[in-house]
Amino acid sequence: MTQSTVSIDAGDVTLAGTLVVPDAPKAVVIFVHGSGPMDRDENSKGAKLNIFNALADALADIGVASLRYDKRGVGASGGDFKRMRQADLISDLSASIAWVRAQGLGPIYLCGHSEGTALAPAVAGQADVAGLVLLCPYLRSGPDLLRWQAQNAQADVAGLTGIAGFLAKLVTRIFGGPVQVQEKLITRVLNSRSDFVWLAGRRIPARWLRDFLTADVAAVHRANRRPTFVLAAGRDRQCPPSDAQMIAEMNPQAQMLDIADLSHLLRATTETGFLDYKRQLSQPMDPRVATAVCGWLAAQLKDKPDSRT
Repeated sequence: MTQSTVSIDAGDVTLAGTLVVPDAPKAVVIFVHGSGPMDRDENSKGAKLNIFNALADALADIGVASLRYDKRGVGASGGDFKRMRQADLISDLSASIAWVRAQGLGPIYLCGHSEGTALAPAVAGQADVAGLVLLCPYLRSGPDLLRWQAQNAQADVAGLTGIAGFLAKLVTRIFGGPVQVQEKLITRVLNSRSDFVWLAGRRIPARWLRDFLTADVAAVHRANRRPTFVLAAGRDRQCPPSDAQMIAEMNPQAQMLDIADLSHLLRATTETGFLDYKRQLSQPMDPRVATAVCGWLAAQLKDKPDSRT
């Protein structure tokens, strides 16, 4: 197996990534990040998920190559993350597919997590990819997804006690609760054409968020007829597990797995909200995720002829 740092020409920026190639690769997976300033391992400041690097290691063990890259404006990739749009993410993924195809590593699969589960099928409709892996996907519109997340956050705040509860309720009295703040954000972004909006004393990048709020995610999933593995996390409070079920039902070539005690961070938890995230991040990704993804891919590749070009 070889692991190398690579550069990908994405037009206006150069993306930096890691290519893992086992001996005699059967296929290659390109990873597609969730939202936020994520690097190639799906890590960001204060949130070291280490999802994509863990999956890359597991895939190499079954003879599948992988590419993971830093988002534009993050890590070693060029560009300005704060002025990025969803169209830029789609363009970067398209460039990565073209780059990987030129390496001749076999059929290409896309593996998206969270927001990446909307971007991957959108690009798959324009590129000849063999299939998709969707980890914690969503189907509902951007505004409805943010409202659902805010309702979950508000329930967390209401359940806080002691000093933490006092401080949270004080902030709520000053700025409003999570539901109220989220509604203000949605309205402010949709009514603005500027690159940034101000909310609760914070300057928030608006270009990506405006695209996220207006994207027709349901149409993207309805159009997908590729072999697809859908993983639902039963304790996900960022992307509703019920959405995963509906996505799987739309595609006759989809297979779904629901892991009941899994969170959006792909860690096991007994909690239902966001307050357990700190503890979860001290743990590695749940091994059941890699087992499920590798099992599905191995079944897809079984008895298929070598299609490397």
